[in-house]
Amino acid sequence: MSITWFNYGPEVIKVEEGRDAVLPCSLSTKEDIESKVFDWKKDGQNEVFMYDAGIHYNNGRTGQDEQFKGRVSHFHDELKNGNASIIIRNTKMADSGNYTCIFPHLQPSQMFHLQLAVGAAPEPYISMWDVTDFGVRLKCAVRGAFPQPKLQWQDSDGNLLRAEEPQISERGGRYDVTLQTTVTKTETNRFHCVVKQEDISHMIDANITVPDKLFEDTCSRVEVTEWLLGGFALGVLSLAAVLAFLVATKRITIGSNKGFLQRRNGPSETPLNLPA
Repeated sequence: MSITWFNYGPEVIKVEEGRDAVLPCSLSTKEDIESKVFDWKKDGQNEVFMYDAGIHYNNGRTGQDEQFKGRVSHFHDELKNGNASIIIRNTKMADSGNYTCIFPHLQPSQMFHLQLAVGAAPEPYISMWDVTDFGVRLKCAVRGAFPQPKLQWQDSDGNLLRAEEPQISERGGRYDVTLQTTVTKTETNRFHCVVKQEDISHMIDANITVPDKLFEDTCSRVEVTEWLLGGFALGVLSLAAVLAFLVATKRITIGSNKGFLQRRNGPSETPLNLPA
């Protein structure tokens, strides 16, 4: 039996866990397949959904893998247009894998191949975390992603920004990742958090624009800090000068007292040894 392979639509179907996933499969000829057979398998062996001239796993046909029972359906009204796509509801991490859709009785037989990645990172959540003397701190967070995503902060021109070490936690194979950075005023004040999952060729980002006022507050805090530090330094210098003056005054006083005592008592008299 000869088989014709097709890459239909996106190579990878990416979906957040718990969402529904549509796996596309259609004949380019749009031939009516209501009386045909098509079969969906996962990883080449697990039965996902089989349709045979109106009989399928949801109306009496047996043999469906336990993992997919009650969660997979087709688009009945689209069969007349050659559409054998299916929808998997309430996706789970275990649904990730390689899927094939095959029309075994067509000449030549046709097979469509795609990959489903459940747990693709959703759009990250960005927040302004704090205002410090050094700038505005931004936080980017991703929850429940698989595989583990890599986060980056970029400016509006796509330049990579320095960031702190990411905070990573794992629960049941899913990852929560948080990345913080401190930014200073730019021409646009717009910053991007980019989330990458290279294993499934997935990338998503979100952006935030920081109000000018926050950077003004930062400058004000820096000025106040510098003023306080300058005042402190001036105070230290003044105190040092006062102490130096007091020490010098004390030394002068002590020296004057010694001179006064010497003048008052006169020179010490040493007895002379006269001859007998």
